[in-house]
Amino acid sequence: MREIRNVVSSDLESIKLIYEKAFDRSEGVLKYYQGFPEYVEFCIKQRYAYVAVGEDIVCGVLLAYVIPDMLAGNVVYIELLAVMPEYQRKGFGTELLNKVKEDAQNNGIVELSLRTGCYMDSYQIYKNYGFRDTRDDHRYMVMNIKKRTDK
Repeated sequence: MREIRNVVSSDLESIKLIYEKAFDRSEGVLKYYQGFPEYVEFCIKQRYAYVAVGEDIVCGVLLAYVIPDMLAGNVVYIELLAVMPEYQRKGFGTELLNKVKEDAQNNGIVELSLRTGCYMDSYQIYKNYGFRDTRDDHRYMVMNIKKRTDK
C-alpha cells in the first residue's frame, strides 16, 4: 500500500521518528522541543499536514501552514518535509509536495515557500521541483503555483 493522507493526532510518534531519522544529528532532539505536539496540531488545523505511507509504515511527513504576505496574498509555508532514509529517492517527497501544491491551489493560494540551506541535498531537489531562490543567502525559496485559467 502506498498513499498520501492527512495527518491525524495518532501519527505524532511516527512523525517524531521520521524527523529524528531523516536529519543528521537529530536523534533525541525533540525531547528539548516541548511544543512539538502543539506545532503538529497547529499544522493539522491549517489543513496542510500530510504523511506518506509505504508498506503500511508512515515513512514521510510534510507540515505546512498559511502565512499572510502583503504582496502575494496568503502563502503556504512548508516548515518540515522529511522522509525516512530507507524510503528516500522513491518518490515520497515529490508526492508530498504534489499534495500540498494541489490543496494550496484548490484553496486559492498562489505561492509555496520554504527555507533550506544551499549546501544541503534538499536545495537541489527543491530547485528541480520548481522552487527558486529569492534572497542572496540561497536559503529562502518560493514557487508560484497559481492555476492557469482557460480562456
